[in-house]
Amino acid sequence: MMTVFLAAVFTAVAAVLPAQERPPANADPHVLGDVHAKVTIVEFGDYQCPVCRAFWKEVEPRLRKEYVDTGKVRLIFADFPVIQIHPEAVLAAMAVDCAGDQNKYWQYHDKLFHEQDWGDEVFRFGARDLKRWARDVGLETKAFNDCLDSGRHKDDVARDKNAGDKLNIRGTPTFLINNRRVIAGAQPYTTFKRAIDEELKIAAESSR
Repeated sequence: MMTVFLAAVFTAVAAVLPAQERPPANADPHVLGDVHAKVTIVEFGDYQCPVCRAFWKEVEPRLRKEYVDTGKVRLIFADFPVIQIHPEAVLAAMAVDCAGDQNKYWQYHDKLFHEQDWGDEVFRFGARDLKRWARDVGLETKAFNDCLDSGRHKDDVARDKNAGDKLNIRGTPTFLINNRRVIAGAQPYTTFKRAIDEELKIAAESSR
């Protein structure tokens, strides 16, 4: 079953979400890192998912420091809200996109996970909380509130979710690395490091 799943992912990813067709890092707020990085990691994530929160807390900081900040990796967050068990996930994703309109996508991304960092359970919140957290990170209040209330980014979130569905993404978080490798669920930093280092080695050998 896993072989079939991986084959479907590898076949579909180039058609649905090819990393090379993403806008440059400074044009797309979902992208963090150097557009010329040799490794691209696409995370299909859910802002109400406890495992996504654990990745953000335990793994992502090291990835940012050792690979993203050094220009080796660019990280892309693709929204994959699982509304059956995370009822506020779509609203949260829309809120992060609204923050992106003010060039604070990743600051709000971090804030949202930080505010839920109270254990391993699903944390419930609402629009009032999202607006308060927006103030906390210095967003212009009226613009953010109008964006969230109008549902401006609802279709954007749906497009990411549909892309994930076409890739047979079944849960969050799921990571696609250079359209070639898949890492799913709760995995330690060493799993990511090994995959990234292997991709960097391939890139180095191909450039000789």
